[in-house]
Amino acid sequence: MKTMQGIESRRRAVRGLLARAAAYTVLYVLLASTARLLVGDQLSAFIADATSVWVEVPEESADLYRLLGYQEGSTVNGNPQFRDLRDYHGVVAIIEGPVLWGIYAVGLLGVSAWWAASRTREVDELTHAVGRAAAGEQGVLLPPELTRAQDEFDRLVEHEEARGRAVEAAEARKNELVAYLAHDIRTPLTSVIGYLSLLADEPDLPRDRRERYVCAAFEKAQRLDGMMGEFFEITRYNLGAIPIEREHVDVRLLLEQVADEVFPLAEERGVAIDLEVPEGTAAFIDPDKMARVLGNLMKNGIAYADAGTALVCRARTEGERLVLEVEDTGREISPAHLKSIFEKFYREDGARSGKGAGLGLAIAREIVEAHGGSIEAASDVGVTTFTVALPR
Repeated sequence: MKTMQGIESRRRAVRGLLARAAAYTVLYVLLASTARLLVGDQLSAFIADATSVWVEVPEESADLYRLLGYQEGSTVNGNPQFRDLRDYHGVVAIIEGPVLWGIYAVGLLGVSAWWAASRTREVDELTHAVGRAAAGEQGVLLPPELTRAQDEFDRLVEHEEARGRAVEAAEARKNELVAYLAHDIRTPLTSVIGYLSLLADEPDLPRDRRERYVCAAFEKAQRLDGMMGEFFEITRYNLGAIPIEREHVDVRLLLEQVADEVFPLAEERGVAIDLEVPEGTAAFIDPDKMARVLGNLMKNGIAYADAGTALVCRARTEGERLVLEVEDTGREISPAHLKSIFEKFYREDGARSGKGAGLGLAIAREIVEAHGGSIEAASDVGVTTFTVALPR
């Protein structure tokens, strides 16, 4: 899109220059023709008088001068007059050739320079306006001759403001999340220390109580580990773009490996995992990064699927695309949440962006887009499907 806009902008610039050059050419021809009509005869006579003299020729030599092409004038003292106009024709040729074309060329260069200077001024005006807008100034206006640029500039400013608001909102959500996590970490940490202190201070505790304390400490430690994982997830997301290293991958094998990783979670939730992948399905992708995408989608589906249902993972090829689908039956996603579900740190109730930092689906989208693909979600009548489309 940007390339097409740049080409169109250059085309408009070339058309503008050609139009001004054509207008100057027409004006120059009109002025030259008018000058020829008004002062052409007088100028011609002046040049002839300045470059030649009349010479009296005897009558018997008149025919020879006429044969040589000399201009014949009036008779003086009974003898005809002749003059040599070769210098005159030479001067006229110079005027009608190099002089007129030189003046035209100089004028054309002047028009081009004027046009270029006006474009430079417009660029300076636009650059100055961008600087003022970047400094936070509101309602920046361009000169009237930049009406078209004003429209584009207003759209650019609006887009940047929207992006700035989105960044601020994401930063605010992240800071809020970090604050909550920092506060909540104290609770399981205090519990772990408390139970371990009891075990250390009372070595003769009954076996059943000791086991209860150990289980409670282990449970709180797991919760603490999950919170620390959320911290690391936030940090990793803010480190920058995710690098992609592709290789040829057996898609069925990849899905089986990811399914094995999430099987304990599915078993605990009472959710089955079904794979529908044709044999021989292959793709040129980053297996580690795509396993992370599929793992996030499967965990998300298992977390919100109803017990006794199946999480269905499909893969198929459509031309030069590989299409992956993860489908679950359970809690629905509202249309309002579908619009923002892939935004980072998005954690609205029922949005399915995750119970943690709200980064699982955002990271999945970033990985998929780094592959040159797309990811989308659809939810209807309790059936939610995440679809990933990748170039093979």
